[in-house]
Amino acid sequence: MKILFILKDIEYIDPMGVMLLSAMAKEKGHQTYLHVLSDGNLIESIKKINPDVVTFASTKTGEHKYYLAANETIKKNFKNLVTIMGGPHPTFFPEIIEKEDIDAICVGEGYDAWPELLDALSGKGDINSIPNIVTKENRIKNPVPVIRPKKRELDSLPFLDRELIYKNTRLGRFPMRSFMVGRGCPFHCTYCFNHIYNTMYKGLGPIYVRMSVDRVIAELKDLKNRHETQFIKFYDDVFVFRDDEWLDEFVEKYAREIGVPFHCLTRADLLTEPILLKLKKAGLKSISMSIEAGNAFLREQVLKRKMTEEDIITAFDLCYKHKVPTFCNTILAIPGSSIKEDIESLDINLRCKVTFGEFPIFFPYPKTELAKYAMDNGYFDGDFDKLHSSYQSLSPLDCFTKKEKLMQVNLSLLGTICLWQPWLRNITVKFLIKLPLSRLYFLFYYIVKAYLVKTKIYPMKFSLSSMLRNIYQSFVLEKFKHFREQHTSRNVF
Repeated sequence: MKILFILKDIEYIDPMGVMLLSAMAKEKGHQTYLHVLSDGNLIESIKKINPDVVTFASTKTGEHKYYLAANETIKKNFKNLVTIMGGPHPTFFPEIIEKEDIDAICVGEGYDAWPELLDALSGKGDINSIPNIVTKENRIKNPVPVIRPKKRELDSLPFLDRELIYKNTRLGRFPMRSFMVGRGCPFHCTYCFNHIYNTMYKGLGPIYVRMSVDRVIAELKDLKNRHETQFIKFYDDVFVFRDDEWLDEFVEKYAREIGVPFHCLTRADLLTEPILLKLKKAGLKSISMSIEAGNAFLREQVLKRKMTEEDIITAFDLCYKHKVPTFCNTILAIPGSSIKEDIESLDINLRCKVTFGEFPIFFPYPKTELAKYAMDNGYFDGDFDKLHSSYQSLSPLDCFTKKEKLMQVNLSLLGTICLWQPWLRNITVKFLIKLPLSRLYFLFYYIVKAYLVKTKIYPMKFSLSSMLRNIYQSFVLEKFKHFREQHTSRNVF
């Protein structure tokens, strides 16, 4: 079969979900193709490829409306095409199969369901009997989707099909590559879907699994041999949980056999000096640790981050001591908060000497504990279709005034600049955040972000033409993320 994967846009993080599904499809002998909606010409692309199956993989809430609009256009013009949707949005809204003209959705993990689905579509099985796959027919019989146990053995997965993306998008020219060594997160942050996901899989396997070091090294070697690779971003929610034998083996083999600078994510309450020094020995050039809230009550009780201010300061001080640049996310506009708490969040970032920080606006994502809290208190009406596809835009909550929302947006932009130039803190919180100058602030924010990311967080070398092209493309993406979306109507592709 011919399988067409559709993505809304291409950012600077490899779409690893699509890469994996494509690799698994090719193992079955199928052909795979890619279309990016932002490139336009959807109908022409489908006519040229003539696929049997169209897949909207890794669909997130906010982006889902673009995929549903594309699906409606496809079904209107190609009535016999099979369309499939997977990712967080259909996982937490399986009822979407009843409302939309989609042939099937995948709920939860698709590692084993996807190959079985392809077999069924090839005439080798019944699509309605596959665990994790929901259709209009089996939804009637089983309103609660049947979920299979989680995949325990990641080493058996094929290498990601990076060629599908790299040959068809600008990511082929961008020398930072994304990778994940494991799957799952055991923490219970109320704004994240992981705690709901873990409840869904309770009793169906371990919360966290990871590849063997040899499997990681083998794929990274293959990646390095096939594609120019100046930098690797390990995109696991938490790359290292403890100082263990896996870490020791990784440090020794990665430094010897890969030798490419890398970035990874962890938590401040998990980072120790021995772990940091081992990662640095392997090639760590920067690290992400999210603070999420400066106010202790918001951080520990509302967000349930379960880490103290001492934990946070100690971890960031370690990074500063050992000259490891830090990247930090901190959420503004948390339900029940005010601009006072948002300024506390800026101040703890300043105390921690964060190298580069983002200050996203809280968005209530489906089924998460904090979204339920926002709806129960009348802060959000539950209409997820109106959410921006990026959480860096205006707050969707009704508990904030227009003035407060303006201040939140301004602080989200100016906060990044204050971390670069701390002397701007007082004039920012007392004066600048109150002015209707968000678009001007965005220009300064973008310049500072581009500089810090390029020189401190993901240091890489580019030709002049590549650098100018990346600046333009990233500017367009950032502008879309931070400002109001144009209304997305159906049948626009």
